[in-house]
Amino acid sequence: MFALTRRYDWFRFTQLTVMLLLPFALMVVLGGFVPSSVVVVWAFVAPLGALAFAAPREAVRWYIAYAGLVVLTGILGGAVRSGNNLPPALMLAFFVLNLVGVSLVVFLALYASVRERDRALEVMRRLFGQYLSPQIARALLKDPGQARLGGENRDITALFADLQGFTPFTEAHPPAETVRLLNRYFSTVVPVIFANGGTIIQFAGDAIVAVFNAPLEQPRHALAAARTALAMQEAIEAIVREDAALPRFRVGVASGAALVGNVGSEQFRNFVAHGDTVNLAARLQTGAQAGQVVISSSTYALVRDLARVRPLGHFSVKGKSEEVQAFVLEAIAP
Repeated sequence: MFALTRRYDWFRFTQLTVMLLLPFALMVVLGGFVPSSVVVVWAFVAPLGALAFAAPREAVRWYIAYAGLVVLTGILGGAVRSGNNLPPALMLAFFVLNLVGVSLVVFLALYASVRERDRALEVMRRLFGQYLSPQIARALLKDPGQARLGGENRDITALFADLQGFTPFTEAHPPAETVRLLNRYFSTVVPVIFANGGTIIQFAGDAIVAVFNAPLEQPRHALAAARTALAMQEAIEAIVREDAALPRFRVGVASGAALVGNVGSEQFRNFVAHGDTVNLAARLQTGAQAGQVVISSSTYALVRDLARVRPLGHFSVKGKSEEVQAFVLEAIAP
């Protein structure tokens, strides 16, 4: 039939039909459920095969057919004669083999399904980890409801970092070399951010934006962000040491309230942080020099017991009517 029609669905239907009916036919010929060594259990391969090679809805129909035939043959006696001439020892041996055989088929099918499911989940986790911060990936896998649009107000520490002098560098070098350098920078500092519990919410050209205390809580998020900023500057020293003309990071850090959550549409969305705290961190970063970490007064208030800073005084920040106080972070006690 398959050779004539070239239709796999007809081929599949004929094979599943044979798998379903032949065990029942053999049972009837051998004298019923017990004399046939419960050979009818092999008919269960039909709905199992439909589940593997067709659709779940179709597999349900095949299972209903299987269960219906079991009930029907049970009511009718399931035999055309009362017994057979098989030795009792042989009947018992096949009784065991039939049960073990069908159990093995079902177990192997479930084992393969679970293994493929776990493999798919691992691929998903790996992909999530490459496109989302680990904290966001773990939160979404644990509770997919957190992917809904919206957010919550909470205290965070925002970290903005970009490469001072990167624009002139891009003008003097081909795009491929520029991208290689960016990947080298980010490959160096991203592990530093993750190691301190930070959540990266954006790569924007040569800039990187991270928040602390979202989506997972961090009791001392300002301290974690401050340590991250200094560790980032230290981490890229191995890169810039090769060529003093290479750009260096300038970093701004600010602490305070922000709205954190998902923004976008039903088809595409990003985890973001909005608020004056985030804007301030961005402004502080633009006011920093290459290799510097500039923190807000609110961040300094949270880390002053461990931080060594140099006051920058008060200066104007775009978007703010009043001047803000800032500090250059020089060291954090271990």
